[in-house]
Amino acid sequence: MKHWIIPFLIILVGGLAGCTRITTVNSTSDSKGVMAKHQTLNLATGTPLTTLDTDKMAQFGRLNNTIEGLYQTNRDGQAQLALAQRVKVNAAKTTYTFTLWKDSYWSNGDLITAQNFVYAWRRALDPRTKAPDADLFRGIRHAKQILAGQLPASQLGVQAQGRFKLIVHLDHPMAELPQRLAYPLFGPQNQRIAKKFGKKYATKPEYQVYAGPFMVSSHGDTQHHWHMVPNTHYWDRKHVYLTRINVNVYRSQTQAWRDYRAGKLDEVRLLTKKSVKAYEYKNSYTARPYSRMILISYRRDGPNAVHNQLLAQRQARLAISHAINRQTLGQDTYGNASLPAQGIVPAGLSRGVRGTADFAASQPNQKTLKYQPQVAQREWRHALSQAGLTKVTLTLSYHEALNSQSLAKKLQHQLTKTLPGLTIKLKARDWKFDDDRSAPLAGDLNLATQRAQYADPLSMLSLYTSTSTANTGHWRNFDYDDLVAQASNAPAFNARRWKTLLKADGILMQHQGVTPLFQPASTYLVNPHLNGVQFNTVGTQSNFKEAYFVK
Repeated sequence: MKHWIIPFLIILVGGLAGCTRITTVNSTSDSKGVMAKHQTLNLATGTPLTTLDTDKMAQFGRLNNTIEGLYQTNRDGQAQLALAQRVKVNAAKTTYTFTLWKDSYWSNGDLITAQNFVYAWRRALDPRTKAPDADLFRGIRHAKQILAGQLPASQLGVQAQGRFKLIVHLDHPMAELPQRLAYPLFGPQNQRIAKKFGKKYATKPEYQVYAGPFMVSSHGDTQHHWHMVPNTHYWDRKHVYLTRINVNVYRSQTQAWRDYRAGKLDEVRLLTKKSVKAYEYKNSYTARPYSRMILISYRRDGPNAVHNQLLAQRQARLAISHAINRQTLGQDTYGNASLPAQGIVPAGLSRGVRGTADFAASQPNQKTLKYQPQVAQREWRHALSQAGLTKVTLTLSYHEALNSQSLAKKLQHQLTKTLPGLTIKLKARDWKFDDDRSAPLAGDLNLATQRAQYADPLSMLSLYTSTSTANTGHWRNFDYDDLVAQASNAPAFNARRWKTLLKADGILMQHQGVTPLFQPASTYLVNPHLNGVQFNTVGTQSNFKEAYFVK
């Protein structure tokens, strides 16, 4: 019996409430009476399709729609069982046993088995693969040692028991594990297909198979255009309504705008403050908040020892933070929908035990992010004096893109206007490294964007521990490390874990290990006839599984 005709009784794993609850989930209405005849969605992207290998993607973008794992994110942002029919957790909460559905298939008709997950996870940790987000496996047994090169990937604590039972062993309880497993990196991979194609595997659409509602068609030049069609073997195929998703690569935003106005695109990004202002009251306008934070990372081990000594001082980093008017900075570069940082954790990522308090609003030491120019000048003069300086020239690194360049210039202006004796030189960095969390810092100050990959404060806070490869500024605080470890080892979402996470965030902000600026919102014009799209605020953004056009 197909599992889509079993009544919609699905186990949902709660957010920070921490309890497992049984909830009836009603499927989206087919709305066939109002559906348009043509169900082709046309989208734009700025980057070509370079790989279909989930282990090698730093961001999944539209390809999220070709991937499905043990869990998927539902419309409430919570982890909901997908390819797993049920899960059993031992009393110590260190072993998860997943029972897979027996009627889930790859796009080529192969059965999806537990071994597909074992292969995918171990492959992601293999040094030859170099998965950008391999740190997300930390906490699964032996992952830490594998990442350190002390054990082979084959020792990862995951095993298949028969074809449909997957057993995951943990080093310690991980309350946030279901949220992590909803991230596409934890999806399965077809070992038979990978071995069949060898080095060609996932380099082109014809060398990959798919577990999600859509598959990438083998027709077309993926450098300029690629498209997805429904996966005919997908278990819930009857709720997939789009017949084709075209993704066109645009080098010019002007051309994308022209095509949207000509009806050749169903969505276009608004990148300038002027365009946002012109359309923000139209029914086609939408601002999508996403769980990411634009911030400054500090280089403490650069080629200039004096600069290193200056930025190693807490007073210098606090001065930089206090010199920034975040409200103006965000609105002038990303529009009115951007939110000034209240800490490192973005707004809307997670809520408290009773679902009322947003973690972001509760973050302590928010005064360290307040615009206080006089305080900033006092702190900066003290830091310069301690470094034996009266003036200094620092480099500010940024990703060479429209918004980033504008942001860098405005930040340069704010800092040099407020901080005496400071000169800033801008340094554009190669776009190829923008999504590499572990790439070395290119400037003394570095503009970066960090994204939460699962719905828990730990997804941001864990990035700045001493052992995290994402902590490229090498900020270290052992009290912070200990608090993050306590939260990571917690067996459940409860008030104690919540307070531990808040305390860790407070230390990071007190020392300005990194300096959060603001949470940007992506703004778009969207075809108003498009319905049923699930826009996520965490993990991956757009789920088109149940999307459709109305007449």
